[in-house]
Amino acid sequence: MKNTLSGGRSGKIFKIKNTVVRPANPWTKNVHGFLAYLKNKQIDFVPTPIAFSDSEEIVSFMDGAVYNEPLPEMMLTDEMIISAARLLRQFHEAGSSYLSSLTGREVWMLDSAAQPEVMCHGDFAPYNVTIMDGVAKNLFDFDTLHPGSRLEDISYAVYRWVPFYSTTEEGALEERQQLERLRLFLDTYDLSMAERERLPEAMINRLEQLVHFMQVQAENGNRDFQKNIDDGHLGKYLNDITYIIGMKDKIRSAIMEEC
Repeated sequence: MKNTLSGGRSGKIFKIKNTVVRPANPWTKNVHGFLAYLKNKQIDFVPTPIAFSDSEEIVSFMDGAVYNEPLPEMMLTDEMIISAARLLRQFHEAGSSYLSSLTGREVWMLDSAAQPEVMCHGDFAPYNVTIMDGVAKNLFDFDTLHPGSRLEDISYAVYRWVPFYSTTEEGALEERQQLERLRLFLDTYDLSMAERERLPEAMINRLEQLVHFMQVQAENGNRDFQKNIDDGHLGKYLNDITYIIGMKDKIRSAIMEEC
């Protein structure tokens, strides 16, 4: 039986038995190569690459529940954000040795100006993670995979998992809660103090890059990104950028003070 999976590309991603069929892209070959590398290392929290063609790719289905926004209360617990930080750290550690096999000729959806330290997921958010037994368990949707820095991956992860949204948004957490959850994520991941110093700017840069990417894609005729803009996503990111700019000093104070 063929079941349509919900998400950012409605009507284009399907579950067939224990597999997921998705549109293929120029970077799919490189994504499958990386996933195969992880599976050979016995990493079980990513999909198994099965096949791909010019038009579609097939990977294994990852069990668990997936939540999009607005996030339910069970996604806002300390246990959940700790598990998310641990999962991202495990992913980075498992894939960092893959960098030595890269030739520099690979095609990726996203570019990075940072010195490569790890393989970045690029979109480590609740909607790309399955939840089992109250914790973040499995990671999927690797279209945005690319070599880059830990900080750029973490900057978007905390934006989505805290979530660090403008307090003017309906349902947004209070400022104090955001800062506490941000600190908890970074402490669990064990992010260095030097990287924490740069985190506010990294968060802003990551969202600015996302805004630019969305605009370019929409201008080039990508209907998925145009729909995201029409649905208000671009305006939200711009609002959140302004909010984070105003919070830079408070962010640094909260994440760099001694325990």
